[in-house]
Amino acid sequence: MTKKSATDDAKVVLAVGKEAVLIQRVIDGVMRSARATDPHTVRKDLAADSDAAVGELTVALSPSLFGEANVVVISGIDSATDDVAPMLVDACTNTPEHVRLVLLHPGGVKGKKLLDTIRKSGVLEASTSELKGKDLEAALTAEFRKHGKKPTAEAITQLQQAIGTSLSELLAAISQLCADSTTDIIDGQIVAEFYEGVADVKGWNVSDALWNAKPIEVLEQFRWAVHQDNSAAVPMVMAMASGLRTLLKYAGAPAGMSEGDLASMLAVPPWRIRYLRAQKAKWNPEQLAMATKLLALADRASKGTTYDAAINGGVSLDPAQSMYEIEKNLLAVRPPRD
Repeated sequence: MTKKSATDDAKVVLAVGKEAVLIQRVIDGVMRSARATDPHTVRKDLAADSDAAVGELTVALSPSLFGEANVVVISGIDSATDDVAPMLVDACTNTPEHVRLVLLHPGGVKGKKLLDTIRKSGVLEASTSELKGKDLEAALTAEFRKHGKKPTAEAITQLQQAIGTSLSELLAAISQLCADSTTDIIDGQIVAEFYEGVADVKGWNVSDALWNAKPIEVLEQFRWAVHQDNSAAVPMVMAMASGLRTLLKYAGAPAGMSEGDLASMLAVPPWRIRYLRAQKAKWNPEQLAMATKLLALADRASKGTTYDAAINGGVSLDPAQSMYEIEKNLLAVRPPRD
């Protein structure tokens, strides 16, 4: 059973932040609560910054001929027009009986005056900002506990190394891992076994080989993994893409940051920073940009298609063709010195 949040039963919820999976959880909670009261509750989405916002908001807040309840999700309130802003403020304190409001603000300084005014109206606020460092670790631990499992600190670290920092991917991985595990305590070994597969090849090891500019090692480990498990191509390519995302975030970090601050920003253990520093030294921005395109093509090939501008949806590949396309793109990922 899904645990209730304090925002679920609120008449008006203000969600501040850009993390999509957290925003969706807020909306889902409000919808579940509303439909528990009225199964016919309708969700209505509108953008506060659209040309039609005034008319759409007026309709959404007006009584319905059929009397159905509405959950009105309003995005873009940071860019609300001068006509829409006072309507939103009034709706927060004079919410119609049949309506629940979910107001979405991405955070930041844009639209701060309206955001502060809405906050002063006493609405319930939910933080939906991107989680990093210890906040991310705490969220992952809480997610394990929702599934009745207790993770060790090593398990949390292993999971982030395997998946990366995408909250939606991490939560999905935890759900699958908990469903497949029969033990109450999830440790690092369980996480490692879950991601290494029967070939004893870990996705993050292949990723490290790629970004350490060792193409022969990449090819050997990738082929061995797929030979042992023909479904291994997708998670292997995902692990390499996750490694690239972390490397790009490190490369774009402000100069002068301490290792501790970098580790917190990247959601990696502090010891991982020296590996990222060594990897970054092997690549220039143009090569990393090209690597992004090549991995996108490898990811598509791992799922059975290749790009063709003349064919909608691309060209379907058989397993041998898929392997050829993946390996061709992986081998093309080379640092400048090659």
